[in-house]
Amino acid sequence: MKREDAYDFLRRSGLRMTKLKIEIVDLFLGGGCGLSAKDVMEELASTPDVSTVYRSLDSLVEKGFLRHSVSPEGVVQYRCTSAFYPDHGHFCCVECGGTMAVKRQLPDTFLQLLEKEYGVSVKSADFLLEGKCLKCRN
Repeated sequence: MKREDAYDFLRRSGLRMTKLKIEIVDLFLGGGCGLSAKDVMEELASTPDVSTVYRSLDSLVEKGFLRHSVSPEGVVQYRCTSAFYPDHGHFCCVECGGTMAVKRQLPDTFLQLLEKEYGVSVKSADFLLEGKCLKCRN
């Protein structure tokens, strides 16, 4: 999705688009994914107060631009909803802890099988793969 389309959507949903919110939206539309509030702050060119970053993230979740999840370590992480950035996966190295985006989607046939077998309705389908990265395998 184009940045201006995202800004327009958020404005139409009643959100005041401050410089900070624009910077956060740009970060996520640029591929930022699975970021904690601390990660977001480290990526920003500006230096806002941590509470302002949390309020901005919460407002972007409330308006449907971001969603949050909790990592296995208990850290709240933010990512775009699938309306703004396509579902995709991540690979996490169990040895060095490095992560990388996997620009693939789960097949529709797999998602349909899950829906049929478990009686659920899949809204988004990010996934996590774990193993050893190329560097750690060598």
